Amino acid sequence: MKSILSRVFWMALIAVAVIGCGTPYNYSPYVGEQKNWTTSPGGYVHYVQGIPFYAPGQYPNRPYEILGAASTDSEENLVRAAREQHADAVLISEDHVYRTGSVAMAGAGVAWITPTTGRAITANLVRFR
Repeated sequence: MKSILSRVFWMALIAVAVIGCGTPYNYSPYVGEQKNWTTSPGGYVHYVQGIPFYAPGQYPNRPYEILGAASTDSEENLVRAAREQHADAVLISEDHVYRTGSVAMAGAGVAWITPTTGRAITANLVRFR
C-alpha cells in the first residue's frame, strides 16, 4: 500500500512540474534587418517593475534594436519576457480588452449582470544601442 501511495505522489509531483513549466507569454524573435528605428523626443513612458513601457505610437528618445515580439495577457508577464530575453524596454503595439462572458447575480428584489473580461497585449521587446 505504501509503495502505491509513493508512486501516486511522485506521479502527481511530476505532472505538476511538467504542466507548470510553460512560459506565460508567446515570444517570436525578430529576424529582419535592424534599421535606424523611429525615435521621438520624449514619448509617454511608464515603468512596471523597473522596465520602461512605451504606449502605442510612443518611442524611446534613443536608438534601439528590436529583439522580438511578445504577446500575453498582463504587464507582469511582459516584464518577465523582457527580463528573460534581456530587453531594456517594451514597446506596446496593441493592448486589447475583450469580453469573455458575464456573471449573473441576484439578491432580494435585485438582479444584475457583470461582464467578465480578458486582455491581450502585443509588444516589441527592444534593447538600447
